[in-house]
Amino acid sequence: MEATETRPADNQSVGKFLLRLFLLTVLISISALLISQYDTKAADDNYLAAVLEKDRLIRRTPSPKIILVGGSNLAFGIDSKMMQDSLGLSVVNMGLYAKLGLRYMLAQVRPYIQKGDIVVVVPEYDQFYGDFANGDNTLNTALLYAPRDRIPDFIRSYSIVDVVLRPRVEDARRSFLHALAASVGREAQFFPPDTNPVYNRHSFNEYGDVISHRGRKGLDPDSIYVKPLPPMRDFNRKTLDDMNAIEGKAREVHAHAYFMYPSYIDRSYVINVAAIDSLTRRLRSGMSMPIIGAPKDFVYPKQYFFDTRYHLTWDARPVRTREMIELLRATGKRDGWLPARYAIEAQGLGGLTTTVRSAPLLMRAATTSGSN
Repeated sequence: MEATETRPADNQSVGKFLLRLFLLTVLISISALLISQYDTKAADDNYLAAVLEKDRLIRRTPSPKIILVGGSNLAFGIDSKMMQDSLGLSVVNMGLYAKLGLRYMLAQVRPYIQKGDIVVVVPEYDQFYGDFANGDNTLNTALLYAPRDRIPDFIRSYSIVDVVLRPRVEDARRSFLHALAASVGREAQFFPPDTNPVYNRHSFNEYGDVISHRGRKGLDPDSIYVKPLPPMRDFNRKTLDDMNAIEGKAREVHAHAYFMYPSYIDRSYVINVAAIDSLTRRLRSGMSMPIIGAPKDFVYPKQYFFDTRYHLTWDARPVRTREMIELLRATGKRDGWLPARYAIEAQGLGGLTTTVRSAPLLMRAATTSGSN
């Protein structure tokens, strides 16, 4: 009997497999170590640390509840108490910061969607183009604040590398640079203390609304930055998949999910009417989540905006909230989730004085070039 000859190619394949297995083992071990020592930086006071409050809010609010999902257009633009009093359901405003990405926002709420809940997704227009929905570097900071028991939820939407390794590496890098700057007496220059009275962890009320801009003067309306939206060739189809997954989760647990458009300054709407129309057609054709209202329903005069094209002033919040309430009331009556006594009359709107936007105003906004 002849001895079996070992082929070099087989040896190489086995070697590569063992190397990959070793590297995977090392990666898992490092991840387990990091998770075991996970520090949520609960003492931090910056604006993004409010993800901890948002997480506690959605955990502790019983169902049925209204969950508002989006970026800072919601944080600055909603009076949740008015909505709660008007619709008879607890309201949780999860809005924080657009550049965390829509993917993160949906992952943040997905485990807490329960029977009877009403999920209203209100993303900024930018979320649907390019990689915007995947978040920028601030996502690393937000993931550092994720409570330990939320890590598996985020890993399901991202990966161990994205959720555990990359944020910790970035945190270590920043800590090193911070220490280096301090050692040469340049800490104040490169890492100045955050003293912004509007943007901090304590900017929110018990519903998740920003209230720190109350009584404060915003930017000159004509100085608020506006820009054209990206071309439709940059449309990110994956955002529709993520939205459809949330709608599917809602149906699975006997909840409801809807899409609404964000508040938007008229100066930016003027230069983006065609782009928003194209986006709307794409959303209607590819998204299973019902759309409530139209883009122009939430276009407001420039005087209504605080410091960005999405952030309403304190006094403009009720205007937008009332329009959302009216749309949600009609939808709730149609779909059968609105408590019966709230289907008849507007609750909690007594004494509200607002400047009503007229159709001619919007007509003028759509035909005036405006300043960029």
